[in-house]
Amino acid sequence: MKNDIVRCTCVDMSVDGQGIARSKDLVVFVKGMIKGEEADVKIIAEKKNYCFGIIDKLIKASPYRIESACKISYKCGGCDYRYIDYNYQLELKKEVLINTFKGYKVNDIIPDDNPYYYRNKVQIPVSDHKMGFYRKFSNDIVEFDDCLIESKIANSIIADLKKILIERKLDNNIRHILIKHAQGTNEVMIGFIVRTFDIDLSEVTDILVDKYPEIKSVIMNLNDQKTNVILGKEERLLYGRDHIFDIYDGIRVKLSLKSFYQVNHRQMLKLYGKIKELAQPKENDEILDLYCGIGTISLYMARYSGKVMGVEIVKEAVDNAKDNAEMNNLNNTEFILADASKNMDEYIKGKDIVIVDPPRKGISKELISSFIENRTPKIVYVSCNPATLARDLDLLKEEYDISEIHPVDMFPFTVHVENVCLLTHKV
Repeated sequence: MKNDIVRCTCVDMSVDGQGIARSKDLVVFVKGMIKGEEADVKIIAEKKNYCFGIIDKLIKASPYRIESACKISYKCGGCDYRYIDYNYQLELKKEVLINTFKGYKVNDIIPDDNPYYYRNKVQIPVSDHKMGFYRKFSNDIVEFDDCLIESKIANSIIADLKKILIERKLDNNIRHILIKHAQGTNEVMIGFIVRTFDIDLSEVTDILVDKYPEIKSVIMNLNDQKTNVILGKEERLLYGRDHIFDIYDGIRVKLSLKSFYQVNHRQMLKLYGKIKELAQPKENDEILDLYCGIGTISLYMARYSGKVMGVEIVKEAVDNAKDNAEMNNLNNTEFILADASKNMDEYIKGKDIVIVDPPRKGISKELISSFIENRTPKIVYVSCNPATLARDLDLLKEEYDISEIHPVDMFPFTVHVENVCLLTHKV
């Protein structure tokens, strides 16, 4: 079967963006194939009940197929839908959400009005004198000249660094390059994640700073562990501040190298607006923001409520959140260093609204029990993983009325989508 070519019709799309194709009783997952298309497919791997294949010859193309504007899109693991019309991408994502959120109404996805060059953070692995993105399901680096979803200035800096680091034979001691571009202020941070601090990057820093006045911070981060975790614990400042500033909806925030921040500035504003719309905070309401990060949602909601308490497990993020609140004169905020997945009863008790924006694994059963036991009036659940959101909603639906699912396209040209919904305690 392997290396055989079979004619298939694509009948559906998988959650990871592959076409699900059939040839009689054979099921083949085909990257780059769109529902409704017919193609001769080369089998590249066999499993017990299905195969993986690649398009050998496209027989019938989808009317939604477009020519990829990216030269490496079929090699790179970054974009799943580069070859699909943007509006149809939204339809495909919504279909996946409908299948995931059975029993709940899914609204149309809130689109990105300009779905290019939106990412304000880029992490570039460096290996074997190459800099680029990992090929999907591998550690092979695919180099690029112009990534269509990364910030334009990040693209330009990476192009310069390719030449500078390799010419000076400095790339062997660098594991990753991390660039943050605060699109509200146009400030840029560069992080060199290195295997040893015994590396001189002063000349490289000087060259970059001279060319790009937007650079306000250059940091060297040490990671000498054999791990997939990108950032290490120890840092050295090479230039400027140990942070950059961004502004969203009139709120000024400090971003460190380790700060979590939504990668799409435009869509973040739409998401936060939807959170406020669902929560409908009153002037005296007390709000709890769990998994608050550097406090971006907390600060946004503090302007419309009596008091906001944020809970976060990362100390640097809590410190940033406190600084951000002080910088914006939002004195009705408090930030707690704690694990939001457990022992939250004392913080949940008496709160009018709880906002949760957990990692992909969703919220814990203990936290769900705390909501139920404390009869929390309103929960606004923000999620980057539809599967765990659907699981958690099913655990809460006996006690809570659940609103429509509101998806926001934070990640155009990928299969990912952010979702938010309101849970109201049943009387």
